[in-house]
Amino acid sequence: MIIFQVMKFYHSLEAESVTLPSMTRSNTMNRPSRFAILTLLLTLSLSGCSRDQEQGLSQRQIEKLVLAASPNVDSPDIWTRAIRESLQELKQPVDKETACAVISVIAQESSFKTVPKNSGMPNILRKKIENASSNIIVQQLIQLRLDQLAANGKTFRENIDSITSEHDFEFWYNEFTSANLTKPILIVFNKDIGNLVTTLGSMQVSVKFARHYPKKPKNVGSGSWHEILYTCKGGVFYGTACLLDYKHNYDDWKYVFADYNAGHYASRNAGFQKMLANISREKIDLDGDLLSYENGKGVPSATYASFVELLRNKEIGFNEEDVRKNFAKEKSYDFEKT
Repeated sequence: MIIFQVMKFYHSLEAESVTLPSMTRSNTMNRPSRFAILTLLLTLSLSGCSRDQEQGLSQRQIEKLVLAASPNVDSPDIWTRAIRESLQELKQPVDKETACAVISVIAQESSFKTVPKNSGMPNILRKKIENASSNIIVQQLIQLRLDQLAANGKTFRENIDSITSEHDFEFWYNEFTSANLTKPILIVFNKDIGNLVTTLGSMQVSVKFARHYPKKPKNVGSGSWHEILYTCKGGVFYGTACLLDYKHNYDDWKYVFADYNAGHYASRNAGFQKMLANISREKIDLDGDLLSYENGKGVPSATYASFVELLRNKEIGFNEEDVRKNFAKEKSYDFEKT
């Protein structure tokens, strides 16, 4: 629009030079001068556009988007600042599209709460306790500990009903395992807090993702990963990184959102599974996992078996070791290069 206005201004000068030929030299503008002004105005307008693009949406503009998504949000200015700073620090466009994407995830995952409520936590905890160990002695020790008093004067068993969030759960668990005997036993059986609480914060981002992500948010202080993710900025920063900071070829946001929930490249992998099912005419679950995982290690899956069988049926020569290596790249962009 600015460029068109400048062009209109230039043409108006042209018109004035034709209709006012009798003006003296001191009051007229010769052609080189008009071009000089046009060049100057264009330069200024384009530099202004460039600055706008670099800076992106203002804090006030983002705050309007936040309030549109959640009119009753507490401290919208704090959320706005966290969103804008996170996008800038992650070198992501600070535009309406990306801001709305981040806002929609926050609204869905936590309704703009740094510590979102989860009414199902008591039942989740009871199930985790039940499955803590098949060792009878360990279970008896856990049951004994549950009937002991916590700092608030109630038993640990009674306090389970008052747990409404991951943060409450951590507080309960850390106190519960503070006994000299209980904590070592649960850690030995791989039941440390890091194994029990896997997503945190306003965007419910994976703790594992945050730990391995190479960049760190500014202005969050020092603390454990869990403490950082419970802050507004920490939760938004790592959630935004998980949502936006990875290479993909998607042409629709729905695939990005699906990847956020199911893991990076889950949508692409489901597309591969669908293609494989169509070609092989076999039923394949479109779950986005090309391998199965046991203790974090990828092992052959139904998808893998169907692919190998298809190659054999089509009499296509292949090295199965190469196929395994290719499938092992299912969680990365490089799978598309195989």
